[in-house]
Amino acid sequence: MNNLIISIYIFISFISMYNLENKSIILYLLLIFQLMMFGFNLYVLLKRKNIKISKDVFLILLITIFSLIFNMDTLGNYIINIILIFNIYILTRYRWNYVYKRIFLYANIFNIINILLYKYSTRIYGVPKVILGYTLPKIWLPQIWVANLSLIAVYSLFSINLIKNKLLKIFIVFLSLSLIIVAGKFTTILALLIAGTIYLLNSKFFLLSSKKMLKYTLKGMLTICFCSPFIFYYFTIVYNKFLNTKVIDVSNLFSGRHLLWIDYINYIYNNKFQILVGNGFFSDEKKISYLLHPHNQYLTIFYTLGILGFIIYYLFYLKVIDESIKIKKQYPNLFMILIIIIFEMCGDDYFILTINPLNLIIIFLIHNSKYNINSEQILKNRKKYIKEN
Repeated sequence: MNNLIISIYIFISFISMYNLENKSIILYLLLIFQLMMFGFNLYVLLKRKNIKISKDVFLILLITIFSLIFNMDTLGNYIINIILIFNIYILTRYRWNYVYKRIFLYANIFNIINILLYKYSTRIYGVPKVILGYTLPKIWLPQIWVANLSLIAVYSLFSINLIKNKLLKIFIVFLSLSLIIVAGKFTTILALLIAGTIYLLNSKFFLLSSKKMLKYTLKGMLTICFCSPFIFYYFTIVYNKFLNTKVIDVSNLFSGRHLLWIDYINYIYNNKFQILVGNGFFSDEKKISYLLHPHNQYLTIFYTLGILGFIIYYLFYLKVIDESIKIKKQYPNLFMILIIIIFEMCGDDYFILTINPLNLIIIFLIHNSKYNINSEQILKNRKKYIKEN
């Protein structure tokens, strides 16, 4: 695929993270590029008669189509996500290196834009979080939600893996960390600390130096995160039953998310057949709680695709963890971002099953990294052969 098309596609994906007046135009433009890329990718693969899709991705596409059959009222959302997954898989398999570099280049550009917005635009101060006696301020910008602002800063922070100039590295780290801290998104800060701790413990002098131990740790963390809303749900039931307490005061820590999780899990349990096939994508017509989504990506997967989709995505992420450990030395930035994403998905649900591809691109860059490594090795062997002969 043409580099220009890929660049525009990623650029528009970043723009779609902003609260623009005509955001619908940006989203339609993103959709048009999705359809163009899908048509082109399908044409090329059919022409080459070389359609190879990994079992993991095939299962994701299959369960999405299966859930669609029973939820035709959100047909458009299903089609968009099927096309999105297919496109990202093809892009990150055949154009891995270009996509990888372009994502982090644009992250730096938009991170600088966010710094300027923070400096010169109107700021809105949200309700601060009090954690262990420390008050964490929360600042919103009208032009971009704090979650998107923090995520772009994280991507920019880990772009230093591609930069050789030490002074520029220090500058990017300072800007990114400053923006993450002043934005005050607790889950991002905590996820960053957890990722950093795991990375340090994985050095040869510490506990997680063994690949086997690291793998068990990450998979254990993934399992807890996947089950996080259900763990909290049953914990609440047990807590209330045995301590005779009707209310658990976690509202400040969870920002009301615990109420969403309880409402959505109750809705899932009250619709037994939908547990298997899913409830489809969220819509204005179906209001389950005080928000139209549960603010937990794992619960969103279960709600949308049912228990089969939940299991398939869990198995997919287990494979992604395996690949991330293999590439940790060569691409430590992807390894770190994966840990952050896994943890952040406990508190937000804009990573997958959405029209914006950025977070899913990172996941598929890890999943398909073996194709890039193989290509690099072939190129090295060719150069060596030419030099020797």
